[in-house]
Amino acid sequence: MSRFRAAAASAALAAALVGVALGARGGTELERTSVVELLVVAAGASLVCAALIARPRGRAHGAWAVAAFTLLAGLTALSIGWSIAPDLSYVEAGRTFAYLAVFAGAVAAARLAPTAAPAVARGILLAAVAAAAYGLAARVWPGSFSESELGGRIGLPFDYWNALGGAAAIGVVLAVWLGARRTGGALGRALAYPAAGLLIATVLITQSRGALLGAAVACLVWIAVVPLRLRSLGVLAVATLGAAPISAWALSKDAFRRSMEPLSAREAVAGDLGLMLLATLVALLAVGLIVEAARGRRTLSVRFRVRTGIAIAAVAALVPLVALTSVATSDRGISGAFSDRFDDLTSESSAPPTGGARLGSVSSSRAGYWEEAWRAFEERPAIGLGAGSFELARLPYRDDGFHTTRAHGFVPETLSGLGLAGALAALALLAAWLVAAARATGLGARRWSSPTAWTDERTALVALALAALAFGVQSTLDWTWFVPGLAAMALVAAGFVAGRGPLPRIGTTGREVEPADAGHPEPAHRRPTPTRWLATGAVALTTLLAAWAIWQPVSSDKAVVHAYELLEEGDAAGALHEAERARDRNPYSNHPLYAKAAALAAQGREPAALLTLRQAALDHPRDSNAWVRVATFALYTLDSPALALEATGRAHAIDPYSQPAAAVRDRAHAIVAERQRQASP
Repeated sequence: MSRFRAAAASAALAAALVGVALGARGGTELERTSVVELLVVAAGASLVCAALIARPRGRAHGAWAVAAFTLLAGLTALSIGWSIAPDLSYVEAGRTFAYLAVFAGAVAAARLAPTAAPAVARGILLAAVAAAAYGLAARVWPGSFSESELGGRIGLPFDYWNALGGAAAIGVVLAVWLGARRTGGALGRALAYPAAGLLIATVLITQSRGALLGAAVACLVWIAVVPLRLRSLGVLAVATLGAAPISAWALSKDAFRRSMEPLSAREAVAGDLGLMLLATLVALLAVGLIVEAARGRRTLSVRFRVRTGIAIAAVAALVPLVALTSVATSDRGISGAFSDRFDDLTSESSAPPTGGARLGSVSSSRAGYWEEAWRAFEERPAIGLGAGSFELARLPYRDDGFHTTRAHGFVPETLSGLGLAGALAALALLAAWLVAAARATGLGARRWSSPTAWTDERTALVALALAALAFGVQSTLDWTWFVPGLAAMALVAAGFVAGRGPLPRIGTTGREVEPADAGHPEPAHRRPTPTRWLATGAVALTTLLAAWAIWQPVSSDKAVVHAYELLEEGDAAGALHEAERARDRNPYSNHPLYAKAAALAAQGREPAALLTLRQAALDHPRDSNAWVRVATFALYTLDSPALALEATGRAHAIDPYSQPAAAVRDRAHAIVAERQRQASP
């Protein structure tokens, strides 16, 4: 691939990923997320169809991983049939099909352009840097970007700090690759220093412990397996030293660590943040240019590199030894210290500190969510309670009124929603991807030991695989899997690695030794057979069906909104018609039934409206809000406190901490008491 085409591909990929991040944001707004899902489904399917028609020579690497992902997506869609929250499972199925399209499209891209790994790595790095820059710029100009932001921890453009930290963690190992590579321009390698500094600062300022762990694991594996250790450690050390002052300063300010801070508090530190950011980036770029200039004039000897590597390994070995010794000699001892950390990790009430201390703490509320997910899993261990149903599945088991929609971890969320079947499908996907990644990177059982084998393409593939690993590590602790912009970055990296196939080996003479199934720089294309055309047609048809399914909840919601608008205009018959249309488009949602009940009540058909509300409650037996709707209608429309109390009783049986149900119950009791007082002589 020429330099111009590679740069254009990187820019296009970065623009697409940034578009997904800005378009879907946190993935919580149905319409904007669905629009993004439609676009990525179309893009991914187009790449798959192009690969089928072009028919590059060689084995279809990554096919098993795509098949396992398809199994997971199909199971997610099938769970609608047994889900306790079929409307949520319906939306989750659309999200998973979009993710499948991204992954399969990346696999197909590796078939079409097998030597594009460096371009893909640069594109994802650019997207990660853009996301981090956006999040920090929102605090430099808070009145323009984040006037209504309430959280202290930076989270734009994802509206979630852990997601922004995750994007930065993905970019850190890619920035290390860019700065440590032996090929490419000196300016590009120098730019890796401010990029890495910006990303590390973002991870620290978001206070995302999952992102920090993911970035650390990815970088440690990189240093362990890639023979560019001195270069890599130089980039990491310089970037970390540059990011440390601004991170420490930010984490000492309430505007970055406390929620509900007013706009004035954020504006008070915005100028200082901007100046410190600018100074940090300029300084890191200057250091990068100096390092590159010095590197070009002098080459380190092999003896010096070996000795330095041994010294680094010794220091790395001494760090845990010193830490273990200090723990052993403390008052609590080793067992006591580990017991304290385990208690903090598993405690459901241990709140983590704020600021920099949070990064070293293991305390969180995740243990409570994981316990709730496990108890939901025990209800139906084979197939779960339905994908995306944790929001309702947890209600009988929570011990406070705190609201959350996710189990804060891919594993507990999958066990709760899809049971052992989903866990096995996810494990099959992981195993298939690991095999494909080992084949592509050469890090399997037949690892290449010759230093000449570490080409720029191979190091780029390793960096992409580790970027996906960083996301996977974080996803075990956070619900970042459900943030489309972040997941798309990781899936593109993982999919390209899976589809690449083995690289040409470098023999002892320095010449390439081509494996029989290696990818080719210029794939040999052959005329597609009728079977290929049929497969392409099947992909296109499946894409259309998936796009239709993704859009139906949005179309239904639009019809519901229109129904309420017609009610405000006095057109009850038109509102009833729109509610029926909404129900036809999404039979799994309660909202069309709520609109239908409102239309029936406006026509004076209160008994029919009550039956409609009760139908919604019976169709969703784990949704306490459905019974709250029944209770509200019974109390304020039918003037029946007794019926309202019966409905609130059912709501509290589902969710003992339902505040809306408690409010209606208290009002019903007050009305009953007032009537009894008036009836008494």
